[in-house]
Amino acid sequence: MARKRIQETADILQDAIRRLAPSRRDVDTEGLRRYLGLPEHDGFVDDGRVAAALTEMRGLKEWAAKGAGELAKAAPSLRWSEGENGTVAWSVRVCLPLLDDGRMELRLMLPPTPQMLEILHGMAVGNDPRHRLDEFKAEVNRVERETGKSMHRVVNRLREDVRADLAEDGSDAATYAEHMDHALRSRQYGFSPDLVRTLPGKFKELRARAKKLARHDAGIRNLRERVGFGTYIDKFRAARGMARHIVFHMGPTNSGKTHAAMERLAAAGKGAYLAPLRLLALENYEALRDRGLNAGMVTGEEVFGNKGATHVSRTIETADLQHTVDVAVIDEIQMISDPDRGWAWTNALFGIPAKTLILAGSDDALPYVRRAAEAANESLEVVAFERKTPLVLLDKPVPLEEVKAGDAVVAFSRQAVHEQREVLVGLGHTVATIYGALSPEVRRAEAERFRTGEADVLVTTDAIGMGLNLGPLQRVVFSALRKYDGKEDRPLTNPEIRQIAGRAGRFGHHDVGYVAATTEEGIDPIRKALAGAPAAPAADSRFYARPDLVAISAAASELRTESLHEVLTHFAQAAFYEGSPFQPSDMDAMLQAAEMVDRTRLNLAQRFALSMAPIDQRDELSFQVLKGWTEMLASGSGVPALRGNPLAELDHQERTVRLAGAYLWLSRRFPDAFDDADRMRQVRARANEAIERHLQETATKRLTKRMTVAHRG
Repeated sequence: MARKRIQETADILQDAIRRLAPSRRDVDTEGLRRYLGLPEHDGFVDDGRVAAALTEMRGLKEWAAKGAGELAKAAPSLRWSEGENGTVAWSVRVCLPLLDDGRMELRLMLPPTPQMLEILHGMAVGNDPRHRLDEFKAEVNRVERETGKSMHRVVNRLREDVRADLAEDGSDAATYAEHMDHALRSRQYGFSPDLVRTLPGKFKELRARAKKLARHDAGIRNLRERVGFGTYIDKFRAARGMARHIVFHMGPTNSGKTHAAMERLAAAGKGAYLAPLRLLALENYEALRDRGLNAGMVTGEEVFGNKGATHVSRTIETADLQHTVDVAVIDEIQMISDPDRGWAWTNALFGIPAKTLILAGSDDALPYVRRAAEAANESLEVVAFERKTPLVLLDKPVPLEEVKAGDAVVAFSRQAVHEQREVLVGLGHTVATIYGALSPEVRRAEAERFRTGEADVLVTTDAIGMGLNLGPLQRVVFSALRKYDGKEDRPLTNPEIRQIAGRAGRFGHHDVGYVAATTEEGIDPIRKALAGAPAAPAADSRFYARPDLVAISAAASELRTESLHEVLTHFAQAAFYEGSPFQPSDMDAMLQAAEMVDRTRLNLAQRFALSMAPIDQRDELSFQVLKGWTEMLASGSGVPALRGNPLAELDHQERTVRLAGAYLWLSRRFPDAFDDADRMRQVRARANEAIERHLQETATKRLTKRMTVAHRG
């Protein structure tokens, strides 16, 4: 019934519109009914009222579209919003500054006075923002003055509170004022009799939050200054105190760039070689020693040679950033872009105090090297090296059945390596095996078996990319072009393909090196990589950096916490300012370990050392061993060496070798607790022997079985 009556009223209004304004097609009948205040059951409407309403509604619509905005410009204190049927809602904003410079405005919103509403109505109906404008402005000014007087006492109280906060915060005052100003600009208080009573309480909450934010910001600034990442380069005082000359030996694998660098190092009175792998450090230590030099070696696990050695071979993480040398060589400098370990190359590049710093690596590192030299204001010389033997891509696939003596088959997981070596043994080959889980000693022994011909084929991961002498290797065959990098399964980058492929055709053994793929699909990506296609642009090309103990201690002090996990979690936010050329390295493993060691009563330095222990934390058993060692260290008892089991399976032996390395690493940091290092070296040696024995036996046993069967036949 109600709907029927509303429709009847609408029909009556439509008839009136057709009589009074036949050209109008845009009239909202329902809006007109509400504007006239007609009840739904009216059966009669005066044409005069309708005509007047239509005129006013048109004027209001035009007013809302243009006139209201013009008035707001003429009277900046006014705020307005458009409602239905062209109506405009008005309010007056009164700003009461709390500081002499006009900042920290307290913004109050007041409704228009009756006089304002009368003038506004006249402006709206006539769509004339100049209608009695001076009178209107005078009324607005009067409201602002009266509001200021009525709020005088409470505003003065708020000003005193703010001044007290500024005096108390001292160096943080500017930041406090900035936060307060921002908070007040985002708030508008409706004026009411209760406002004077409630405002101090609301204001107290804002002040407390501004103080907290100011102190946090100040803590971040102080932390940034104390840990040194605001001026990261300057923290390497020994290097900054000398005019270093940087020489970049830039070239592909098998170009002689590292050999040339080692020649200069050997000729120097005092020098250092920095390697990405313990195996490389060992090989070059032996090479320096064989030249008759007083050589030494330092890794995370061990120290060889005389204490006063003039030429020291090191793993990159153990770089000496204090003592000056004549020549230092940093090998595989392109690893500076690695999220996990790149921090070590960053430290060495900026921090090694060498008169001449020689970098050896691929051209992918050139942008980093140039930026580093510019940032440190040091001279840079780039020496380009060309590959000594050509590298040729075969345009047809080489399946495993066509692998021949002198080939290396490359896979990208331990499982794939073992599967393919079994296939190749079944095809009549003797196989040497190299992959990342093997110790440097076993990798070296397996490389020796291939080099001497005891094994005619090598099956390997990208572990052959650095630090192995693979003399007779003439052809590299990729069985895959994807790898799991610890976080995701991804295609190999062009530099990675070039690094691995470049091991084929070693100068002095072959006149040419060959590269192939086991499938047709693998040929084109290799072709693009060998043609010199650059790596895809990095999403973030900043230098990786990682906190040291000094930085960790400063952060803990600034954050007022003893939690290593909390310090590491906040470190990236605190230490690396926006626009910094540095970024935090991947600290996921450290964070996992920090969460565990924080449950002990060990001091911060001890917990930090444990968090960096070289444990594969993806291996739950290894992580549990670290947890047990941590608990023993915290209890004050000695940590015994692991018990070896020479009859255990291969994966057990590999884990034993890795854990032995971690134990020896910790024994250099906690010699009183990890005091069974000699026995642990024996355990590691026996595990390595078991691994090598297993690899040798399985490399020939299928072949032997096959030959026996053939002989019987």
